[in-house]
Amino acid sequence: MRYRRMIRQDVQAELAAHFEDGLKDCKTDQEKEQKAQQLIANFGDAKLLAVLLRRAKKRCRPLWRKVLVRSMQALGIIVVYLFISSARLLVGTPNVKINYVAWLNDKVRQERDQSLNAKPYYDKAAQLASEAPAVYEILPKGHSWWPGDMNEPQRQTIVKVLEQNAEALQILRKGAEKPYYWVQYTADLSDSGSYMTVRLAQNISKDVLPVLNRYKKVAHLLGLRICWRAYHGDPSGAFEDYLALQRFGGHLEARGLLIEQLVGIAIEAIAHQRVSMVLDKVEVPADILEKAQQELQRLYDSQEPVVSFQAEEIFWYDWVQRAYTDNGQGGGRPLKEALPIAVGDWKDALLGLATFSYPGRQEMVERIEQFYSQAELLQKQTPRQAESENKAKQLDEIAEHSAMLQPLAPAYARVSNIAWRMKTGRWALLTILAVTRYEKQKGRYPASLNELILAGYLDKLPMDPYSDGPLVYKRTEEGFLLYSFGANLADDGGKLGLGKDGKPRMWTDNGDWVFWPMPKSDTNP
Repeated sequence: MRYRRMIRQDVQAELAAHFEDGLKDCKTDQEKEQKAQQLIANFGDAKLLAVLLRRAKKRCRPLWRKVLVRSMQALGIIVVYLFISSARLLVGTPNVKINYVAWLNDKVRQERDQSLNAKPYYDKAAQLASEAPAVYEILPKGHSWWPGDMNEPQRQTIVKVLEQNAEALQILRKGAEKPYYWVQYTADLSDSGSYMTVRLAQNISKDVLPVLNRYKKVAHLLGLRICWRAYHGDPSGAFEDYLALQRFGGHLEARGLLIEQLVGIAIEAIAHQRVSMVLDKVEVPADILEKAQQELQRLYDSQEPVVSFQAEEIFWYDWVQRAYTDNGQGGGRPLKEALPIAVGDWKDALLGLATFSYPGRQEMVERIEQFYSQAELLQKQTPRQAESENKAKQLDEIAEHSAMLQPLAPAYARVSNIAWRMKTGRWALLTILAVTRYEKQKGRYPASLNELILAGYLDKLPMDPYSDGPLVYKRTEEGFLLYSFGANLADDGGKLGLGKDGKPRMWTDNGDWVFWPMPKSDTNP
């Protein structure tokens, strides 16, 4: 009857007592046997009685117990069903066909001869400069980079450091003359276990990051020499160093891993800061300005786009080929390794497990393609266009169905903003060079940017992607004003926004980005 043990013992005792009472008056064994058979016959069918008792027991249960029992039964059924459903995730093997590391190497090199590669020169220069002190070790944080603003001991330290690293900077200059740059990526592909793709990306980045840190160090040294040469009356040498630094940064952009490209952007930013300081501090002959402007225009044209997500995208395709079965026709079902990219959260995971409605291999590939197409579109459209069409939100919506893509959406939006900020700075620098040349040759500043175009100093109006119009140019009593609307997409009349410290800062989101006159906040970061 499925009673608890204690109750069963009580029932047994009661039945035994019933029979003992019935048999106690019997004199012989035969009489006892006849009486027992009579008692059993009168007692009825024991099995039927047990069924009736069990039903009565169930009917008499309290409501909370009935709910609990039914809930536990339902839960047990669900657990068994989920276990059976999850078995499909555990059965099967992927078919790894493509070596994406080799594919990436072929993509960045494109069968070019090794003699055209700038990387060996950059590596050698960075290695030679690895023992040089960092900028913050020479100058206190917040101190100007301009030698005229330094004290004598600081200038003597700069001289010593630049002399010690002259060979490194010379090798860096030679590398900058090379037409191409590529990295030979390496990774251990022998492990085919879970999440091999994550470890693959980590291994590649682990090999690249130490070199990139040294790249930034040697770039800062060349930035120091730009200022030093200009301060000591060698603007031609300063601009040669500047163009080399610009090529150095450009070599790392739009190819390879995203972290490499971001370091390239950082190096280009150092170059922009240093040359802007030179233009602000010293008189540069018009012929040097013209040469620099022409070379910069050529470099900028060849360094578009600034950022590419291609290398990041192929890591996801590698994950798919390692986390899905392969039916030979581009399709396949997910294995357990696919869950982080195939579901958005635990609700999606449970729903997919209950209905086995996880995206198939082809659907997952299409989702990744859609995500990266949207990311590329986000950086092709100007910030103002992207804001009006809510492109960043669209990227978030695509990523919401994949737990691994979700954190990438806002990160890629920030990368896109960094790229547009860099391109805005490029157009501004070309404009500053053109305006400065015009003033030196005409004896006055142009009344408008259109006047620069008519006089042949610019090919076209410099674009402000934050207004979808030209950069704002105004003549002033001291010279001229050049600015972008900035991240808030509003014209604040050429007024810089404020940083967290309450001081005017470049690149804030609460004011304009003023490129000229040069903001006085260009100091040691």
